[in-house]
Amino acid sequence: MAVNKTRRTRVLGAAAAFVGVGAAGLVMAAPANAAVTGVKITTSSGYGSSQGVLGSGCSYDVEVAVNNQSPSAKVYFRALKETRAEDGTTELTPVPGSDANKVPSGSKATFTFEPGSAGKFTLQATQETTEGGAANWSDAAVEKTQAEATVGTGFQTPPSGSVELPFSGSCIVVLP
Repeated sequence: MAVNKTRRTRVLGAAAAFVGVGAAGLVMAAPANAAVTGVKITTSSGYGSSQGVLGSGCSYDVEVAVNNQSPSAKVYFRALKETRAEDGTTELTPVPGSDANKVPSGSKATFTFEPGSAGKFTLQATQETTEGGAANWSDAAVEKTQAEATVGTGFQTPPSGSVELPFSGSCIVVLP
């Protein structure tokens, strides 16, 4: 009977050690930029004939959510525009001047997206993995948290000042 009890203890001990090593491996295999948990446009799209279409020439706030495991690590943001190559294929190209970075405030960092032309855009964010590190845009986790935006021709109306006028400070989308 003592032999069975000893064998059972060894089997349970070996199983616990195996599970512990497996769990440690899963924790260590987390993606480098797992701190970014989402990217979303928080400004309403404005007024126009197509719901959800943003306007070129208008300004939109983009919120990047982070899990705050590295509160002093910079969050990097960029916009990519879908373009058509000569052979007819589409590709995403960085929008000049859209790159920005900042240290998050709490669990978010807010950026500005100002599309200069109509088209389809992808908004991406990542968080540096080491102090003074750079953005790792090739990480597969970036694609899991990115946001898509369709932009039509539009214009931003000026703020009304002291008198509240309809549509003041809004974006008017003329053509989707």
